[in-house]
Amino acid sequence: MSAAAGSNEELRRGLQESLDPRVARTRTGIAAAVHQLSDAGGELSVAAIARAAGISRASFYAHYASLDELADTLRRDAFLAIADLYQNDERPDAMRASQDRLVAHFAGNRALYAAVGALPVTKEGYLAGVRAMAAVIEEALLEHPARPAELAPEPTARYIVGAAYGLLDAWIAGEIVLEEEALADHLTRLLPSWFSGIR
Repeated sequence: MSAAAGSNEELRRGLQESLDPRVARTRTGIAAAVHQLSDAGGELSVAAIARAAGISRASFYAHYASLDELADTLRRDAFLAIADLYQNDERPDAMRASQDRLVAHFAGNRALYAAVGALPVTKEGYLAGVRAMAAVIEEALLEHPARPAELAPEPTARYIVGAAYGLLDAWIAGEIVLEEEALADHLTRLLPSWFSGIR
């Protein structure tokens, strides 16, 4: 790793931990630019996102090493928000509501995830998404009253997420054509019944 690459990583780490409102505004502006370009069907590249956000490419790279990293951050934040809502949702259809939110997130960021999926090196980005989702599911499984005792939370979470993320990835790529509601229905009904609560 070059000295410049190392210093960029240190800068990004510092910005991720920063409480400075300017940092939050820049990151919010980058996310808003992604949504704006996605809604307009525009090109999703670092240059296009930086232009739409009103920042330089250098500023983008100060916050994110790549489009992959930006996508990973948006995914992780969405999964944490969805998990938090699910864990505090007492309604019987909480699982379905969380799947609706998950599909809405992927639909709202479809152009970004498609652009990242078209990059030459995508395995790490794909695995990062699986890991981020699995961490959220694993936490839910730790205290799940209906989880069979012989099923350890970590491999169970990876199995559930591997299937769900594979379906979402195929949907993003256009390999599977489903309306958003039908996709959420598949994601809910394909879960183990002891987890989803659906018989």
